[in-house]
Amino acid sequence: MATVTAHASLLWLLFLLSIGPGVGFAEEPVPAGERMVPEREFVAQSERLNREIQKLRQDIDALREEQTAQSQQLRTLSPLAGRITGYLDFGFFYVSGDGTGIRYDAGYQNFPEYRGLVPDSWVFMGDPLATMINSRGDPANTGDSRAITFNPIHSDGKPSFIMNNVNLALFSGITENLQVNALIDFVPRGRNVSNSNAVFLGDYIDVKLAYAEYNVPLQRFGLSLTVGKFDSVLGYEYRVQESPDRITVTPSLICRYTCGRPLGLKARFRFLDERLSLNLALTNGSNFIEQFPIYDEVDSNYFQTGSGRLAYKFPVGAGLEIGVSGSVGVQDQQPSKDVLQWHVGVDLHLDYRGLDIQAEFVQGRASGKSSSDAVRCDEAQCLEYRGAYGLVAYRITNWLMPYARVDWREALHESGASFVYQSNAMRVTGGLRFEIGTAVILKAEYTHVRELGRLIEFPDDVLVSSLVIKY
Repeated sequence: MATVTAHASLLWLLFLLSIGPGVGFAEEPVPAGERMVPEREFVAQSERLNREIQKLRQDIDALREEQTAQSQQLRTLSPLAGRITGYLDFGFFYVSGDGTGIRYDAGYQNFPEYRGLVPDSWVFMGDPLATMINSRGDPANTGDSRAITFNPIHSDGKPSFIMNNVNLALFSGITENLQVNALIDFVPRGRNVSNSNAVFLGDYIDVKLAYAEYNVPLQRFGLSLTVGKFDSVLGYEYRVQESPDRITVTPSLICRYTCGRPLGLKARFRFLDERLSLNLALTNGSNFIEQFPIYDEVDSNYFQTGSGRLAYKFPVGAGLEIGVSGSVGVQDQQPSKDVLQWHVGVDLHLDYRGLDIQAEFVQGRASGKSSSDAVRCDEAQCLEYRGAYGLVAYRITNWLMPYARVDWREALHESGASFVYQSNAMRVTGGLRFEIGTAVILKAEYTHVRELGRLIEFPDDVLVSSLVIKY
């Protein structure tokens, strides 16, 4: 109120001084002896008005300084404002056959070289993660798999609704350059509590991300430092694996190698107006997902894993990004420092006038350890893999996007006499993505799985849909 009064007084005085005497006013009659105002009185009045104007100007300058200080304080405090967001993912799925992506080689008909080394019921053909039914990468059923034993859905090929997850994202800006992030899934799953031999948890909580990030205030290039449980630095798909971000419902077959979220340290450099980027990480384990048997969150050996990605974004449309990535370290889930694990890959992403193209190729090996030539990989699991995917999507309108994906994976996974996996599969996926407003996304897709090479063909096609509501 005082500020308003001061401004009004100043404007009124300036107005009186500008119009001068006798302009627009009717003068009252002045007695004859008082018509002439003494000069000294006029000077005193003028000096008084000047002092008042000067004081008002000082008050205005003080108000401006106070406003500037408050604005600076607001900018300093604004990063401290935290926020809570997330999404709900409700789905429907149907997987043909028994819900699994594997069969065993009865009588060693397809792989006789394992006769006498591994029981035929433990020589598996196919991929236990081929029948994924949501963005989390959960398979409908892992069946008798001895490699991937966590089987929370355990569908036997019957169509079913499912609450895929309730997601909670937490953000807090500690200072202007320091922030903390967390990403948590609440996963509703069934469990027969009357079965005392049940080994699965039923409903569970999955802490997917938990890290602190500091943006170093530099002029020549951008640098951010991260510590905690963070996103992978390999390939491209890890960036879009959450349900609202992923165009498709399900991950690709190679996401298991690049979409994991390890623990450790990460540095991200950005050059040339962020067209050139370099990500480097030192982590406890590899970038494999947690469902995969070769994964460490708390390290099993004395050496960490180093990984990195170098990428350049060309000015084509909204950006054509091409990247190369790789990692090397001591193999997870075993104590020896002499057993190595490596991974290399190349990726591409183009966003051009509603057209979205993604493609990746990866190859890697976990060398494992054998006690003798007769029994392979009994002391540490062996894994050799390569795979690729290509995804094309086109935004017809601001609410409709059809897409198609082809992905392929070939792998040999051995663990002594415990199991052998011969995987060689290609999947063809087609689907539609509907965006209803800014908060609701509806996706539906069908995937045909085809076994290749010496593998037998069996029914394991997947029909899925997902309703995602962001909040």
